[in-house]
Amino acid sequence: MFALRGNGPAEALGLQEPMPQLRFPVSPGRLFRLNHVLALLLLAVDCITRAWRIQLASRAAGGALSFRDALRLNLYGEAASTFTPNRLGGEPARFLGMTWSGGGMRVVTALVALGVEVAAEWPVFGVVAISLGAFYVPDWSHAAERFLAHSLARDLLALELIVLVVLIVIWTLQRLVRAGAIRHRVRRQWRVALAHVRRAPWWVLLAGALLTVVSLAARALILPALVWGQPGAPPLAVMFFGSLALLHAPLLVPLPSGGGGIEVAFLSGFAGDFGVGHQVTMLLLWRFYTTILLTALGMYLLVRTHGAAAAKELFTVGWFRRR
Repeated sequence: MFALRGNGPAEALGLQEPMPQLRFPVSPGRLFRLNHVLALLLLAVDCITRAWRIQLASRAAGGALSFRDALRLNLYGEAASTFTPNRLGGEPARFLGMTWSGGGMRVVTALVALGVEVAAEWPVFGVVAISLGAFYVPDWSHAAERFLAHSLARDLLALELIVLVVLIVIWTLQRLVRAGAIRHRVRRQWRVALAHVRRAPWWVLLAGALLTVVSLAARALILPALVWGQPGAPPLAVMFFGSLALLHAPLLVPLPSGGGGIEVAFLSGFAGDFGVGHQVTMLLLWRFYTTILLTALGMYLLVRTHGAAAAKELFTVGWFRRR
C-alpha cells in the first residue's frame, strides 16, 4: 500500500516506464499487412451490407433473393458501373442478375425491389452531399448570404434555366410515351412498380437507409485503413471526406470511372498528402480495393454466368447507339 502511494502504480508493479509512455511496438511489415486486412474487412462490410439491402428490398417487393445471388448481382453492377459513363450500366446489370438468378425474379418484382432500394438510399446521398458541402465550404453560411445578396437577378435567371431544362425533359418523355416510343408493356410495368414502391413500409426504407450509411462509411474508411498507424498520415477527416467525394464523382463526370479526373484529384492531394513517393502508391492501393478488385470479380462472374454477349451489352450502356 505504501509502495503504491510513494512510487505510483507503474513503479510499484516493477514497470520501468510510466503508463502513458507504454507502447506496443509493431514492425513496419506487420503493420502493412494489418492495413491490408483492415481494408479487406471494410470492403467485406460494404459488400455484405449492400447484399442485405437488396435482399430486404426484394422481400418488401414480394420476391426472394438468396445472399449469394445478392452478392453476385451487386458485383455485376460494380463491373458495369466502372465501364459506363455516369455509372449507367450498374442498375441494368443488377436487374439482369435479379431476373436471371436462381429461378428468376419477375420483371415487375425486380423493378419494385430496385425502386425500394433507390428510395432508401437517395436521401442518404442527399445528406452526404450536404456533409461534403459543409466540410469543404466552412463558411457556408456566409457564402449562402452572399449568394442571396450578390447578383440576385443572375442567380434567379440560372435557377429559371434549370427549371426550364427539367420541364423540357419531362415534356420530351411525355411525348415519347404518347408517340409509342416506349412500349405499352414497359410503361405498364413501370407504373405497377412505382405504385408498389410508394406502398413500401417505412421500416424497410429506414433499414435500407441505415445499411446505406454503413456501406458508404465502410468504403470511405478504406483509405484511412491503408495508412492506419503510419507516421505522417493525413488527418482522418481529410481522407474520409476526400475519399467519399471521389467515390461518388463518377455520378457527375460523364466518363467511365471519372475519366482520369479522380486520379488527378487524388494526386493533387484532394484526399490527403501522403508525402513524396507515396502518393502514387496510395492511389493504386485505394483504387485497387475500392474499384479494381470488385470490378474484376464482377466481370469474371458475369462472363462466366451469362456469357460475353450479355457482358458486352451491359458494358456498352451509354456508349453506343442501339439498333
